Amino acid sequence: MGIDKLPLLGVGGKHEVFALQLSEQDRVLKVTLPGYYGRTMDEDVLFDSRTFLNVSKLKLRDALPAEYLARWALLDHVFGLETEFEGIVRLGNAEPRMAISQAFIGVGQTVPELEDVEALMMAMGFEKVDAKLIANPENQYCTWYRQRDGILITDAFPRNFRKDGATGAVMPVDLMVNVVPPGGSVLLADAIEPFILPLVPPSA
Repeated sequence: MGIDKLPLLGVGGKHEVFALQLSEQDRVLKVTLPGYYGRTMDEDVLFDSRTFLNVSKLKLRDALPAEYLARWALLDHVFGLETEFEGIVRLGNAEPRMAISQAFIGVGQTVPELEDVEALMMAMGFEKVDAKLIANPENQYCTWYRQRDGILITDAFPRNFRKDGATGAVMPVDLMVNVVPPGGSVLLADAIEPFILPLVPPSA
């Protein structure tokens, strides 16, 4: 069945989302917009007009097709967000599109509070990246890094998570994820904010 025969649920920043049913389980089909595979974050050298110096910053850029697929593999690895690659879609003369499917998330789910998201990220070993090292203002307070395996996550806004009303579990629905190996970034070596309360010194 072509995607033009599927019910359209909505259009986001990088996907058209369709209702899909496979193996008697409610699922959605996400199809990227033509020639666009989302964004990813890595280091770039930028000119600072205040100091007239070139400085390294973390910056968003358009993702390559392989980086788009790696994003979903990482989300499965870190959060157990199971995603199936369904193939390439070509419509007319438009640029290629990628299609993935996921379990439908909606009934009984709500957008969590920011505190819920931060608690989840810290529980999973992530620490928030210092805002001043991120070039994109909108991502300066939603970027996290896990030193032990080099996983960098941004776009961690509450709207990109869902909270189960019955269990209280918080799960992402879509985040920007990539790997910056430990030692592979000068910035991330010292980019962690003092987010956790300091240890109380032992009493005398």
